[in-house]
Amino acid sequence: MKQHLAIGLAFAGAVTLATAADSSLESALTFYASFDSGTDADLAKGDKRLFTLVDKQPKAGNHTEGMTRLAKGKGLSGGALHFTKRKAKWLLYDGANNFSFVEKDWSGAVSFWLKVDPVNELDPGYVDPIQITPNTWNDASFFVDFNKDGNPRAFRLGAFADKAVWNPTNKDVPEPQRPLVQAKSTPFSRDRWTHVAFTWEDFNTGKKNGVATLYLNGIKQGSITDWNQQFSWSGKPHRILIGLNYM
Repeated sequence: MKQHLAIGLAFAGAVTLATAADSSLESALTFYASFDSGTDADLAKGDKRLFTLVDKQPKAGNHTEGMTRLAKGKGLSGGALHFTKRKAKWLLYDGANNFSFVEKDWSGAVSFWLKVDPVNELDPGYVDPIQITPNTWNDASFFVDFNKDGNPRAFRLGAFADKAVWNPTNKDVPEPQRPLVQAKSTPFSRDRWTHVAFTWEDFNTGKKNGVATLYLNGIKQGSITDWNQQFSWSGKPHRILIGLNYM
């Protein structure tokens, strides 16, 4: 019988790279949540509060009935967010200003720490540690996920432009033909933290020159290339969703 164990996740934030060359990393940060002393972000250009999706609407605070909770002293160097049930309500941060959006020549990065044994600690089905979009997973969306099955469970980055751009006829596109890249390695473990990062550059140029790249523990895993990465987020409330369908 599969043993269901808790998962800790620390979201380290969004970094806009569209800054002057001599800007420091600290000044480029737009959002950082350590979970050391609470669920409010330590640094936020926008709303620092954590929200729970209740009846499809964001409600301030953690309303997962204890299914997802702070784990003091269980993180890499402090606290972590601890996911224990797949059926838990989804948690999110408001993306406005926290996740910097640029209508032309958009670049940036996201990083976080993750501790999980995906084979023995996750139920079958897609699991997204993070998903950022004003729409759905396949429409102007960034996400990383564990594939729905397999041993090992493949870890992937998705960078899906506006659906009207990448899939204008709304076809059932096979996964190998989608804007996805699979990690070359699977360093995840219940005993150690894995650093996950992804970057994007040359998005919203109107050309097929956008590049999104996945890194695990600082090692490049692969890139999504040769797509017109048009993201139409202006005027839409995009969300930073974390821990979707864990356990």
